[in-house]
Amino acid sequence: MADLLQRLRQRKLGQWALAYAAAAWLLLQVLGLAADSYEWPRTVMRLAFGVVVVGFAAALVLAWYHGERGEQKVGGTELLIIALLLAVGGGVLWRIERTVPVDAPAVDSPAGPAGAPARPTAIPAKSIAVLPFANLSSDKDNAYFADGIQSEILTRLSKIGALKVISQTSTARYASSPENLPEIGRQLGVAHIVEGSVQKIGDSVRINVQLIEASTDAHVWAEIYDRKLVDVFGIQSEVAAAIANALQATLTPAEQEAVATTPTTNAAAYDAYLRGLNFTLRPIESLVRARDRFAEAVRLDPGFAEAWTRLAETQSLLYFNFVERTPAALALMQQSAETVARLRPDSGEAWLALGYYRYRGLRDYPGGKAAFEQALARRP
Repeated sequence: MADLLQRLRQRKLGQWALAYAAAAWLLLQVLGLAADSYEWPRTVMRLAFGVVVVGFAAALVLAWYHGERGEQKVGGTELLIIALLLAVGGGVLWRIERTVPVDAPAVDSPAGPAGAPARPTAIPAKSIAVLPFANLSSDKDNAYFADGIQSEILTRLSKIGALKVISQTSTARYASSPENLPEIGRQLGVAHIVEGSVQKIGDSVRINVQLIEASTDAHVWAEIYDRKLVDVFGIQSEVAAAIANALQATLTPAEQEAVATTPTTNAAAYDAYLRGLNFTLRPIESLVRARDRFAEAVRLDPGFAEAWTRLAETQSLLYFNFVERTPAALALMQQSAETVARLRPDSGEAWLALGYYRYRGLRDYPGGKAAFEQALARRP
């Protein structure tokens, strides 16, 4: 062992590894900022990370080889070898990335015998996917508002246990008004599609929502809402209730209360909240901005339980992924969870926030799992 360590020191393998790690870290940070600014797909960062890992192995091999020769410099031949290794490694990673779709929807049907295709299952009649809402505002910066309205309607629908609602993560890649609705319905495993558009002008807003049967592209229900901005919460409740009624989904008293709840009456706090939601749909580097928007929302309205829940979620992700791993970050998670529990005792949001704190903050995995199970029981 001592002889091996001596040989490693002679070949300066440690210096090579540290230098490569520092350069790789800097490269990934720059690429992360660029991906955040230009909204590159996540595939780019995954491929970049894979290439960096392949390059690290190549750098260590070259360091050992040059150490044997008593030299610590890289010539043209070695650069060519590194380039070939990176190219081959990148190609392999690209093929893997193309073969295994990251955001593919879960398959509910059981698989048949080995090598046989999965047996198709009937799509639930009361299943819904809410596609991205079109931003019809003259100010294109209001796109966050349209995305937020879509997210809020989806959230209210998800509180209705009789409905199967596909997550926003799975629907984000689709256009707001696609032409191939039957195919999208098949891909997502839903019987109905919700489309919409939002037009915000000053303190007024127009929201157009329609429920479509995916297989036939036929309209089941549609409505246009013209309201003041402060009344936007009522629109979301009305839309969720109307869709549930159109699909003959029965709401329990608790679900009726959850769907009709007004999260805040502070327009500025709600605007900050919607901006935060928009950042959560981007790469993890954008979570700092999302966390800051949710923090602003709860500062403007300390009784905004949904914003506290989102604050706990984003801060826990930053902490868990070593972006902000500080005592202050852990304390903010705890404060958020305790505040939601005080504002909405025994609600799904309260258990979610507690689960984020336990699982990602305290690394209390059994406790976090128990909290998430309680949240699931209240938010099917």
